[in-house]
Amino acid sequence: MTITSLRQIHGVGPSVETKLLSHFGSELAALSAIRNSQISEISSIDGIGERFALSLCRNLHYEETGEQIQDFLKTEDTIILYNRIIDIIAKYGNTFYSRSKLYLFFPLPITALDKIRKRQRLTSLGQEFHSLISKSTQKISEYDLLLNQLSPLKEHTDSIDTAARTIATIDKSIYNDLETNEVSQYCEILFIDDYERISEILSREDEVIWVGDDYLIDENLPNVISISESQYRDVNNLIPEKTLIFFAQNKKTLLAISEVCLRLTSIPADERRKYIGDLRLESIIEMGEKLKGLKETGEPDKGLNEEFNRLLKIVETFDSVLDEVLGKLNENLEKKLQDTTVKLEGEKILSLLKGISKEDPNLALKTGQKDLRDYLTDELYLAVEEIINRSELDLISRLNLTSEEIEYITGIFPRELKYPIDAFDDVKLRFIDFIRKKHTAKAFELKVSLAKVLGNYKSLAKTALERFLELDYLIMIGKFSNAYNLVLPNILEDKGTGFFIQNSKNLFLLQQELQGKLKVEPVSYGVGEIGKLSNEVKGERIVLLSGANSGGKTTLLLSVAVIAILSQMGLPVPCSKAIIGGFKELHYYRKSSGHVNAGAFESTLRMLSQMILSPNSRLVLADEMESISEPGASARVIAAFLDLLGRSSDSVGVFVTHLALEIGKYCKNDLRIDGIEARGLSDNLELLVDRTPQYYRYAKSTPELIVQRLQHISKGSEKDIYSYILEAFKS
Repeated sequence: MTITSLRQIHGVGPSVETKLLSHFGSELAALSAIRNSQISEISSIDGIGERFALSLCRNLHYEETGEQIQDFLKTEDTIILYNRIIDIIAKYGNTFYSRSKLYLFFPLPITALDKIRKRQRLTSLGQEFHSLISKSTQKISEYDLLLNQLSPLKEHTDSIDTAARTIATIDKSIYNDLETNEVSQYCEILFIDDYERISEILSREDEVIWVGDDYLIDENLPNVISISESQYRDVNNLIPEKTLIFFAQNKKTLLAISEVCLRLTSIPADERRKYIGDLRLESIIEMGEKLKGLKETGEPDKGLNEEFNRLLKIVETFDSVLDEVLGKLNENLEKKLQDTTVKLEGEKILSLLKGISKEDPNLALKTGQKDLRDYLTDELYLAVEEIINRSELDLISRLNLTSEEIEYITGIFPRELKYPIDAFDDVKLRFIDFIRKKHTAKAFELKVSLAKVLGNYKSLAKTALERFLELDYLIMIGKFSNAYNLVLPNILEDKGTGFFIQNSKNLFLLQQELQGKLKVEPVSYGVGEIGKLSNEVKGERIVLLSGANSGGKTTLLLSVAVIAILSQMGLPVPCSKAIIGGFKELHYYRKSSGHVNAGAFESTLRMLSQMILSPNSRLVLADEMESISEPGASARVIAAFLDLLGRSSDSVGVFVTHLALEIGKYCKNDLRIDGIEARGLSDNLELLVDRTPQYYRYAKSTPELIVQRLQHISKGSEKDIYSYILEAFKS
């Protein structure tokens, strides 16, 4: 069934449908993105997270293919096992995408062998890439650090703030066009029909984009950017933030993408094409360099332009620089007046300037508004004026002002004598307003330039993210495969049923081995037609596995189940060599910890009946099912089910049991009994076991050895008890 409508996908309602259509532009494009598991692209849509995007992909896959995880994993125990495997592999992934892809790559029945082999090719690429990087001067950890920063690219425009911007024109048709344009959502559109008052009106605005002939406006207005009629249709010339917000909000991810590209350039183009396709690395690296000039707020960064830096520095430091200059000015003024040749008169002048006379507190009142110059000599007045002039020049120099800006700050300090001298508020406000508007205009100019440059990289950036998320999946599989020393199995669809594994290790014990907790012994084993590759068996499909307690029977059964799951996921397995016949179903039953009762017995019978009724090829792995009833009854029941299972010519079963001989008596069909034998106790009283099963050999369990061990480590009366029990074994 081919899905042709978004609403056919479970989980897609009117709201989600609208968002998908708005983002992708058409239903066909949206369906293609979901079908191709473009989780990063889908989850970039506002209101659709990564987990929901994953569920949409899985739902579409199921509705189109009918494939689901329960097709192959037929028991609750197999599902638990699968999730444990996923948990191990996922730890090697850096992104939600790579980890979630594992859940999309659940094990498939052998009927989907083409898909399994396609996944195996991906696995091979992951192993190759890991090997390639390991041999270079680079490290996988460098990629991990960068790929860990990848996240879905956001497309949120609600954070654009252009409320202070006005677009003005005298052309009515341009005004009407802008009013009905998306631009009107971001800023005010102003129509001016009074030619004489254009500059006056524009000077009152904070930030103006003038569309039309610029000869009509005062060229000295710092807040006005003029563009021609042919330029206004490009939204970047009016609202560059609409483009820049994408790059600003995603700066961390985009810079990480650029850094990954930088590392990949060390790999020859033909070689890296296998892993990332034809991707223009140089262009993405250029994007990263341009992106460094943009803050995550969407504003130009300091290092982008010298003039922008200069204006920004004035805005940021004006108050502090002015305070420092004023402080020095008043310090020099006080020193000059105190150092006058007439000491007493100098102090009197200083007191007058402060509004208080030491000799006569009412002197300030008596003098009234009289100019203080009347109390100074011309020489002293000129000296004071020189101090003020030098301070103003110092302020101009420290702020690095242009001649145009000097006009706005000239006269900021009063020439009539006061103490302490302070700057005129109106001059301060006029100057800083002029600088702020000039800075805003320069920032806008830079944003327009950046938007036009960066906008060309948007599509490429999205493609690069998709490729590098795929690369993270390859790296995850490569790291997992390398850590556990895994190999890809050979899956044979038409060469008979069964499996042969050589030097296999239990994945979960390997995990502990990597942590330095134990040493895992390899095991080789074969069952069915393919099992004959061991040259020791005849191809029996039903096997009873007997042997020592704690000898490794359960571990081996678990290993086979894990190998079957990994194989049909298209992933490598913990063996030196593995040949799998491939199955449509896996039935794994772990050892029951429940009590023998009628309810448990009935439940087990129903479960086994459903397994027998399946028409598909099966791999059945069961651990000590005899606990369903008393030994005599269990042996008869299990034997009957083995006979029924044996009728299916393409099914294989391995049953761990302590009742191998009893079950064998009741079976009507031929079956094989293998054994894992304990050879005795070591000097440390540990069980000595050959973990690899012996074909056609019944192996006893080890209660005698356990009693023997307890007898060795016990003392006194307790030792006598174990000695007595040992005698019972001998008799």
